[in-house]
Amino acid sequence: MQTPRDEHRRAAIQSLPPLGSQPLVSTIIPTFKRADMLPRAVRSVLAQRYSNVEVLVVDDNTDEQEQRRVREVLEPFGPRVRLLRNARAKGACGARNTGIMSARGELIGFLDDDDRWLPEKLTEQVRLLTQDVCIGALCSYIEIDFVFGHAVSCRGFEPVLTREMALSGVCPTSTSLALVRRDVLIEAGLFDENLPSFQDYDMWLRCLEYGQLRYVQTPLVEFVQHSGDRTSVNIERRLKGLAAFERKWGDAMSAFQDFEAFRRRMHVDALIANGRAALSYGHRAAVTHFARAAWRDRASTRSLFWLAIGLLGPRAGRGFYRWLQQVRRVETLRPDELDAESAARSLQS
Repeated sequence: MQTPRDEHRRAAIQSLPPLGSQPLVSTIIPTFKRADMLPRAVRSVLAQRYSNVEVLVVDDNTDEQEQRRVREVLEPFGPRVRLLRNARAKGACGARNTGIMSARGELIGFLDDDDRWLPEKLTEQVRLLTQDVCIGALCSYIEIDFVFGHAVSCRGFEPVLTREMALSGVCPTSTSLALVRRDVLIEAGLFDENLPSFQDYDMWLRCLEYGQLRYVQTPLVEFVQHSGDRTSVNIERRLKGLAAFERKWGDAMSAFQDFEAFRRRMHVDALIANGRAALSYGHRAAVTHFARAAWRDRASTRSLFWLAIGLLGPRAGRGFYRWLQQVRRVETLRPDELDAESAARSLQS
């Protein structure tokens, strides 16, 4: 039996206008206390083979000195970059929503200020969106880990992401992978600015009511893991957001999976991410996070592996990890090679 919500969704899907052959892409880059990383992100957008692009940097800083630094690092780009102040709730979601509402493009691309796009990203994703009936495109990516000193190509995703798959626990790694129709983002209600974390997962679940997301299997994004401030490694914010996310989606997701297992996996992922980041500044803190992960995950092989890495210590643990990557024939780079251009050349050759 069709519910009013189902009828509204069907009408919304049918009313979506077709995209032109060269739709304008608005790239939204929220930034907060990363003025040193921001220019690399901006350059990766301006270096796209696809030329019909506008770049919107949304400054989420409140400190005047940080705001001045953002203006200074963007000055060389001139009118090619539009700088906006976050006019909504503080945080990445408020900044992204500010960008969405200011954007002129039919398509919205999100890029975190510490990530980078490879030159063919928009060309490949726009081609997919103009040839297929879907609400957005995702892509494979290259994970660059500054703590462990390597880069890994992450691919092999299912070609289509449906709402049922998302409800069963599948979520894109980062918003930096996504190119989405602006009208769908607005129809879905924008990012939930009240969620402390899991905002992107919540957004995709709502967007997927209007159609599917499709994957380009080529790695087109450099997703950077570092020891700086990130929501994914803030345990308190992560768990608070998970509780709020469960209140919104727990019942719906429980029809497709064991939500307790999902909750445990998210908690363990956050603990391991904290442990990995802590290896660069605090051995004891890293071991504590890995030990908590092993306890929470019932001494799984994965959690015990990371506990062993922690017990070996920062230097030996990172060396052992890199050695295992080589044994598994995973493409890796030395720490002194970790920059956008060399990573891309190594992993695409």
